[in-house]
Amino acid sequence: MFKNYFLVAVRTLRRNLAYTTLNVVGLALGITCSLLLFLVIRHELSYDTFHGKADRIYRINVDKISAHGPENNAGTPFPMLALLKASLPELTPATHLFNEEGGTFMVLSLNDKEAPRKFREEKNVLFVEPEFFDLFDFPTDGVNGKQALKDLNTVLLTQTIADKYFPGENPVGRVLRMNNQVNLKVTGVIPDAPENTDLPYQMLVDYESSRKINTFANDSWNSTYSNQQIYFALSPGANLKQAEDRLNEVAAKYRPRSPGEQERYTFQPLTQVHFDERYGNFKGRTISKTTLWAMALIGMFLVLVASINFVNLATAQALRRAKEVGMRKVLGASKPQLMTQFLLETGMITLTALSLSVVLTELLLPPLSNLLELQLAFSILHDPLLLLFLVVLLVAVTFFAGFYPALVISGFQPISALKSKTATARAAGLSLRRTLVVLQFTVCQVLIICTIIVHNQMEYFRSASLGFDKEAIVNIPLPAGKAKDLMVLRPQLEAHPAIKATSFAIAPPSANIDMNTSFRYDEFSVERNFSVNMKMADEHYLKTFNIPLLAGRMYEKSDTMREFLVNETFLRQVGETNPQAAVGKDLVINGNQNQGKIVGVVKDFHLTSLRDKIQPVVMSTFTDIYLFLNVKLEQKNTKAALTHLQNVYQSAYPDDVFHYEFFDDSIARFYEGEQRQAYLFKVFSVIAILIGCLGLYGLVAFMVAQRTKEVGVRKVLGASSASIVGLFCKDFAQLVLIAFVIAGPISYYFMEQWLQDFTYRINIGYWVFLAACVLTLIIALTTVSVQALRAAFSNPVKALKTE
Repeated sequence: MFKNYFLVAVRTLRRNLAYTTLNVVGLALGITCSLLLFLVIRHELSYDTFHGKADRIYRINVDKISAHGPENNAGTPFPMLALLKASLPELTPATHLFNEEGGTFMVLSLNDKEAPRKFREEKNVLFVEPEFFDLFDFPTDGVNGKQALKDLNTVLLTQTIADKYFPGENPVGRVLRMNNQVNLKVTGVIPDAPENTDLPYQMLVDYESSRKINTFANDSWNSTYSNQQIYFALSPGANLKQAEDRLNEVAAKYRPRSPGEQERYTFQPLTQVHFDERYGNFKGRTISKTTLWAMALIGMFLVLVASINFVNLATAQALRRAKEVGMRKVLGASKPQLMTQFLLETGMITLTALSLSVVLTELLLPPLSNLLELQLAFSILHDPLLLLFLVVLLVAVTFFAGFYPALVISGFQPISALKSKTATARAAGLSLRRTLVVLQFTVCQVLIICTIIVHNQMEYFRSASLGFDKEAIVNIPLPAGKAKDLMVLRPQLEAHPAIKATSFAIAPPSANIDMNTSFRYDEFSVERNFSVNMKMADEHYLKTFNIPLLAGRMYEKSDTMREFLVNETFLRQVGETNPQAAVGKDLVINGNQNQGKIVGVVKDFHLTSLRDKIQPVVMSTFTDIYLFLNVKLEQKNTKAALTHLQNVYQSAYPDDVFHYEFFDDSIARFYEGEQRQAYLFKVFSVIAILIGCLGLYGLVAFMVAQRTKEVGVRKVLGASSASIVGLFCKDFAQLVLIAFVIAGPISYYFMEQWLQDFTYRINIGYWVFLAACVLTLIIALTTVSVQALRAAFSNPVKALKTE
């Protein structure tokens, strides 16, 4: 019996090749999108779940509430781990992790004849304690990590770095010099860090060596540094909430707090680090659970839209198969047999579409991986979960797309079917198909509206004033603690005509380097209930970045902090309304370690992305922690200027590697995640519209078949082709408008929620919704017109002869 079903299905599908092709293409597009999104979502959900203790590992974060508002940070004071080990033994093993984002590495020669090899790494170097290997289960290929890093100045290289630094050689026992500050002995080679971890590393270094590299390392409770974090495992049976309360109770004895300031240390599960943008991670990339849910819904909707197409096309095709059904029933075929026949046909179409989607996924996965900067794997035979997903998708789409058409077709009455007087034209059936079209275009318009809003927000990011100049500025990282070596060569740096200004600083105005501390303003006995962001820079900083000075003057040249600048936000927080009133006031920062006078007030500028509010800033000089040279260039001759900068740089640091980045490129990286989302929205919108057009084609084909005689009568009575086309377009224009009424509020709600993540954002204008509606109308009516024109230009005589 099934052999007969199969043969009939093959012949039917081959005979209706256009119908089959439309269904296969529509379903393949929807399934491919859902398959790609499944791979992305599964990868994102897998971060750091491979550790044996993953369900018991936590990171210590700190949440503050001050006059400036809420502040969140994953950094901890350097003495905290010793306190934790002494007071909370249930939080073991526990370890410091210090992340250094790159540096210069020199492979020291074995003899005087061999020249040292120098490399510049821009990715993570992770300083760890021996407990790191008790806590995490990163692959080591048999290397005993605890033993390898038990001594000071030791390093484990990943295989990629070992092959790069020591091609064809055994690196064990060799010595690397990092940032011209510390020699590190290679004690082993381990596999590269897994892609799905928020603790990436290119090499692992013993933690104590970080104190020679980290300019900010100290034993003070006053300051935190975001790259210095603590992870621990909660002992089985221990109470997490009680341990958290106990840590806050003990830490309060050492951690100074300003009046009115609230601060609490919280424990964040390791498996949630990847999804919380507030605290960030060493990978520098997070994704919200909301975004993942949005991806899942988009994948489901695209499959749904493609399945709706199938329903519309299948029911449109039903009229052509009415006599076939009538004949089968006369010969004794039962309704279940007919339903089985048509569900088998649907299954074959779905299986063909699924096979095509597998091929498309193989082709599209590499560009998608490059776009998202993910290593996505696709192997059906070696991936049971993926195979299960495909099987479930096959069964679900076959049932959803095939059940209603099979029910309709198998329900034809034999006599009516043989006379071509079927019941498929009843209002209920047509209403269902119209409802499905409304649903299709609701999804399309939601995606179009979201795409426009995301695009506009990205354009706002690019065009919004940040409070400083970012064009034609290059940022050159310097060896830690050695800025003075290049500062003395400033006249040589500025000798080139294409160099307009230079400045040495801890960081450019907007950067992922934060240095926060407490302070006292004017009245030394009163410490304000918020911290300030320290921006250490030389006296040329404002000129280089074109930051306006509102009152007072720029501070004078100095190696240490003696004079201060503050920004407008600082003034508002301390209650000053006139910038000039702050000039000459006393300021104490970092406990009682640094004291001086405010000599000027600068206009507010953004320290991070436009997601965040502008923080209160204190600027001063401190040459020991300058980490960047910032250079303003003439745009006409940048290449020659960069060559000149490299020559002067190498004369100051002959053992270092020259590296630079344009400032506007580094700012653009703040919004890479949103840019990817915008691109994906565009792609999915186009696919949804394409699938929707296929659905319209099916419904119009059905309506034209239904109204063939009506069209013939109208033409005989003098109706023009334009009026006949308008007859069909009117119905579908109404469906698009109904979809717009539904899509507008839905998209507004979700986009308003998305925009809440940004402190500085666009307003959603009514024109966005009108544009989406007009665009959808144009696309829909164009699709309808193609089919309607065929009916309008058909011979009315043939139409009137149609049974």
